[in-house]
Amino acid sequence: MLNGYPAAAQNAVATKATPDAYDWNNRPPDPRFKADILVVVAHPDDEIMVAAYLAREIYDHHKRVAVVFQNPGDGGNNDVGPEQAAALGAIRQIEGRTAVASLGITNVWFLSGHDTASQNSLTSLEHCGHGRCLDQLVRIVRITRPSVILTWLPDFTTGENHADHQAAGILATEAFDLAGDPTVFSEQVSPAIHPNVAMNMTEALRPWQPEKIYYVYNPTHDIFEGQGPQYSSKDISPSQHQSYGLLAAKEVSHHVTQGGGQVSEAIANHTAETASDELTDLAMQPVKFIFGKSLVPSGVTDDVFAGVVPDGVSFQRAPGYTTATYSEPTLLIGDPWAFYQKLWQAHGLEHLKTLVPLEISIHTDGVFYIPLIIENPLDHAIGVNLSAQAPEGWKVRPLALLSVPAHAEYYARVTADAPSTKLPGWQNFTVTADSAGKSLGTIPIRVELSNGWVAPQ
Repeated sequence: MLNGYPAAAQNAVATKATPDAYDWNNRPPDPRFKADILVVVAHPDDEIMVAAYLAREIYDHHKRVAVVFQNPGDGGNNDVGPEQAAALGAIRQIEGRTAVASLGITNVWFLSGHDTASQNSLTSLEHCGHGRCLDQLVRIVRITRPSVILTWLPDFTTGENHADHQAAGILATEAFDLAGDPTVFSEQVSPAIHPNVAMNMTEALRPWQPEKIYYVYNPTHDIFEGQGPQYSSKDISPSQHQSYGLLAAKEVSHHVTQGGGQVSEAIANHTAETASDELTDLAMQPVKFIFGKSLVPSGVTDDVFAGVVPDGVSFQRAPGYTTATYSEPTLLIGDPWAFYQKLWQAHGLEHLKTLVPLEISIHTDGVFYIPLIIENPLDHAIGVNLSAQAPEGWKVRPLALLSVPAHAEYYARVTADAPSTKLPGWQNFTVTADSAGKSLGTIPIRVELSNGWVAPQ
């Protein structure tokens, strides 16, 4: 007995009087990382696509911005020194942080991807570790709690011939639809068991549903008209007394390994607004967005922040993928085009189907592979003849008769060698398939020949 009470009872009173550190999980999110806009791009310097718009929103609309790079750009060129590969990636990370800091952006993350020289987004996702990068990006969305995500267009089009760009758009689209779901990476949104003790293994975040997603694209032909809002880079910032394009050019000048020195020289010579340098010229073009989707009322070409609710919206599940079924043998385009058709359906982006036809850039003297899928739902095997109509100057390699098993999804491809010189205009291919005299379908696809840098297919 102590003071007239049993010791056990006194211990219970003492325990009740001690605040439980578990309540720390109820503290509001760290306000330092709250973002109105989350930019998700592939490499340090990709943010130039939206830099003029970001300058507008940061300086004159007081928006908070955070940036995510899918990789450090460790496969790029170096205009300054001999450093390449991982060493170049380390340098470009510093350049990227310095560049966006010039616009006042200090919250910057790098995912664990690596620069991938390919036009196939699936190779980039494999190279970065798709699940790992998605885990990281969903966490960042939950930390930053953005209203709007800006990212690369998840589509396979000419001009957009870097797999990492497309992969960044895929990851951002997936994170948009998953970050609000408490069953996705649930360890991230589980309360910490002992939040006042080190080495907790759950993260105490909260699910977060972004409201709008928009896409940007690096085109060789314009696909933007009527697809989303556009913003002039020539407008003068009321607070900075300079054009948004010039502010963007100053931002990109920090990417010295990627040609930023030329931009700096143009700015120093007061020619930034008329310079022919590719990056400076790009900074002076209008910033054009392609509407992805909005969970708040908003027209396709309305302002990016039209309809945005400051306190956020509740989780809205994406439509999801539904397996297509076939009653007869059918010829289809293969990956990565087939993947995008599934992706758009799964994420409620089927309006992107009509954005561009099947197309690709191929280098002169390169090899063009047309991936195909033959669906055979029948109870017996079928023989399939493939044929290809190619433009003059292309050499289609011989095509063999195919034997497609019953109930099979069969992979095949047509291979064509490109001409040695660049030909003007679109190079139009048509692939057809038939079995026992019956057509299985036709695949039209167009090619843009290039004698400049083009990532391999």
